[in-house]
Amino acid sequence: MKIQVFFKYLVIIVLVAFMASCGGEEVWDPKEFDTPAEKVATPTGVTTTATAEETTSIGKVILVLLITIVLGAGIFYFFYAFIPIKLWYEARLSKVHVEWITLFRMYFQKVPQEKILKLLIKTRNAGIVINAKDLSNHYLAHVDIDVVTNTLIRAHNASLKIDLNQLAAQYLARVDVEKVLHSLIMAKNAGIDTNLQQLASFYLANVDVEKIITAKIRAKNSNYEIPLDSLKEHYLAGGNIAATVEGFVAAKKASLPESEFSDIAGIDLAGYDVVKAVHSAITPRIVETDGVKGVARDGVEIILKVKVTLRAFIKSIIGGVSSETVLARVNEALATEIGMSASHYDILQSPFELADKVEKRGLSDRSSYEIISIDVSDITVGKNIHAEQKMELAMANAEQAKAELIVAEERVQRAIAAAFLDGKLSIHEYHDMKNTEADTEMRKKLGNSVKKDTNVGGHNSHNTHSNTVKTHSSQQNQHNIQHVDSSLNNTAHDKKEH
Repeated sequence: MKIQVFFKYLVIIVLVAFMASCGGEEVWDPKEFDTPAEKVATPTGVTTTATAEETTSIGKVILVLLITIVLGAGIFYFFYAFIPIKLWYEARLSKVHVEWITLFRMYFQKVPQEKILKLLIKTRNAGIVINAKDLSNHYLAHVDIDVVTNTLIRAHNASLKIDLNQLAAQYLARVDVEKVLHSLIMAKNAGIDTNLQQLASFYLANVDVEKIITAKIRAKNSNYEIPLDSLKEHYLAGGNIAATVEGFVAAKKASLPESEFSDIAGIDLAGYDVVKAVHSAITPRIVETDGVKGVARDGVEIILKVKVTLRAFIKSIIGGVSSETVLARVNEALATEIGMSASHYDILQSPFELADKVEKRGLSDRSSYEIISIDVSDITVGKNIHAEQKMELAMANAEQAKAELIVAEERVQRAIAAAFLDGKLSIHEYHDMKNTEADTEMRKKLGNSVKKDTNVGGHNSHNTHSNTVKTHSSQQNQHNIQHVDSSLNNTAHDKKEH
């Protein structure tokens, strides 16, 4: 501002001096040059012609001097106010040619001349030639010229043919040019055919281009090709790119059937752990059952433990039954085969035959797993179910007989009581009956003790005696029962008549 005020006053001073110098001159008369004689000053003080000429020449010199000063000050002010002469000179040393009129225009367009010149010097030193006018126009278009020029230098160092206008256009399209260029450099170093426009379109589609390129490089380094568009589609579908590519590479290396990228991607999108699924297809899974119980036809229980080797089907993982269902089928088939065996000895002699029969049943149909083998790891002989059932039946019959005996004894007691009340049984007869029962019981005990102490011959004679005693006791008991029954009948008959 001070320079502008100084320049204004300087111009005013020059104009005033110019007007003053013009006002002191005499009017030029051509007749004065008719006579060669010089005029001599008269006593009245009239100025001679020589004096006038000297005065006029001095005024002209002063005027020229003042004009020179004004022009010099104006030029100085022009360079000082509108052109950064120092940076311009540095740019010239770096072989950057920028016209003064361009810098003058930047000043009025409010473009930072210093930033533009520094960026031009920086790119020139990196071996890139940029037009100052283009850089200024991108700045006016709200492009971050620092980011764009730095990205351009990285692209040039990576031998990528990308110009300033391309990067500026992608920046205005809200593309992260630094991230996209980094991915492009990674792809170029890995020998992947792509370009800035393709990766920029991926970025605008909300695709993580670095993940896509990293996955592509992973597959390419394993000598397998996956199209970038396929990776893009899987990413946009919500898939796990890294896990899917890892599973795809593992499946390809293991030469698994139906192991294309679309198959592996489908497993991932179905919500399965794709790496674990592929590894289960590569490495069979061994599962041991807790113990399958079955009963052979001879009634003996058999408990089998088997190891089932399973291998996953890549194509059938989606929609196929799980490994738990396959194991349930195996347990069911084992129990059925045990039940169809004629004897448990047959199973003990050749358990592998039973396992082979189960394996040939086709239990892995419509499942996600294939049964490779079924091997018996342990056999246990359990209970004799038929014998236990017979024993339980005999015990039940004995309990029933005991209950019937209790009912009969209750009937006897009731009959005795009725006989006492009716006077058909005396106390003496009752004592005789009880004595007979006690004698019978004592004879049984004596017979059992003699049976233990005698030899075979004595054992036979004792048996004869015991049988005689038992026969007598049985007859006596039968007589007592008949007597009681007759008493009960008489009592009932009397009650009926009454």
